[in-house]
Amino acid sequence: MAAKMKDQYLVREFTALTGTTVRTLHHYDRIGLLQPSGRRPSGYRVYRPDDLFRLEQIAALKSLGLPLREIGRILDRPALTLRGSLRVQAEIIAEEARKLERAARAIRRLEGRLEADKKVDFRKVVKIIKEIQMSEETKKNWAERFYSPEEMKEFQEIGKGYTPDQMDAYQKKWAALIEEIKSNLDKDPASPAAQDLARRWKALFDEAYGGHPNLKKRIGEAYRQGAVPKEHQIISPEVWEFITRANAARNRKIE
Repeated sequence: MAAKMKDQYLVREFTALTGTTVRTLHHYDRIGLLQPSGRRPSGYRVYRPDDLFRLEQIAALKSLGLPLREIGRILDRPALTLRGSLRVQAEIIAEEARKLERAARAIRRLEGRLEADKKVDFRKVVKIIKEIQMSEETKKNWAERFYSPEEMKEFQEIGKGYTPDQMDAYQKKWAALIEEIKSNLDKDPASPAAQDLARRWKALFDEAYGGHPNLKKRIGEAYRQGAVPKEHQIISPEVWEFITRANAARNRKIE
């Protein structure tokens, strides 16, 4: 017999039920994406069945590559009921499915021609490539969905300040620093070695974005919110976490 749904869950009960981490729930609460329905007098967060449905909606939209900010906009539409929200999710998923099915059909047709030892029309091969590219369009355009038009323009202006050789040199500095951080992930964030890496990280970041504090903040949000598709991530979650902890240790020392 299936277990009866409870009226309320504490954080750890909710994570056990949904498979979501405590850290993720706290992050969603902090950014206003999924706030608990209430709190006990002791201060513990309390989640209810409506929160479970909201989390399901977030998970479905996030799986399509939508950034958390966009998910919040979709789910917080004034007249959007649960039924309407599910309809929006279904429409987005259905469109992605149609794109993938078109690509699959084209590939099967090409496979059939090869098995029959027939001449392949390379215009059809091009069509297959385009179909697959269409299915990847959502992920490739993640930056345009996450950043505002003004922020995208700001990125372009920063890029204009570098020659191709200068940009190549700058990117190589990042690659070298990231590799060095990866080899020091076991270090105490407060250790001199970790603090030196964090200092160099900030200096390199400021080299391009020092005069753009809002853009620096937004880049951090993109990584923390999981808006950057894995194939576009220059900075791995482990490296980002290490630098975050090192900065926190430095700030505690200053205080």
